[in-house]
Amino acid sequence: MANNNIELESQLQIVEQAIEFLSKVSVEHYQQVLKPHFTGSMGAHMRHILDHYIALQQGLSSHIVDYNRRHRDSDVALCPKSALQSWLQIKTWLIDVGRLETNLSLTIVCEISLTTSQNSQTTSTLGRELLFVASHAIHHFSLLLVMSSLQGKHCSPNFGLAPATASHLRQSA
Repeated sequence: MANNNIELESQLQIVEQAIEFLSKVSVEHYQQVLKPHFTGSMGAHMRHILDHYIALQQGLSSHIVDYNRRHRDSDVALCPKSALQSWLQIKTWLIDVGRLETNLSLTIVCEISLTTSQNSQTTSTLGRELLFVASHAIHHFSLLLVMSSLQGKHCSPNFGLAPATASHLRQSA
């Protein structure tokens, strides 16, 4: 991301969406599991998003990013304030990582089978993985948007909106 403020800015927009969402959600709604539509709470989804950012952050020093590392028992899944603190740390990290080259080579580890423990490894770059965690976050934000709607709450109109969809809507207007 060195010399690429646009990519950094897009990452920070995602962080700001998470911060805005977390500043408005109640603990009760954050922890509620809306069965049968969902098997996890808003907090579980937010924790899952953060797990991916944290895996990327932690993998930079070794150049091995293990997306299997999860923090399922963390306070982030139960407390919006804890999740908010994690997002603020991610924001600081993104600003710092914005000084690195996006072509930094990484090895990615991810489990790929539902029936057996089977990991896959592939090579990637920091830039590609930043795109992945951003896209992954937006995908889960859209699920959080649906959950909020089912609880009778409303989010920002851009929350969970894919950038390509936003561009399409601008062009169609």
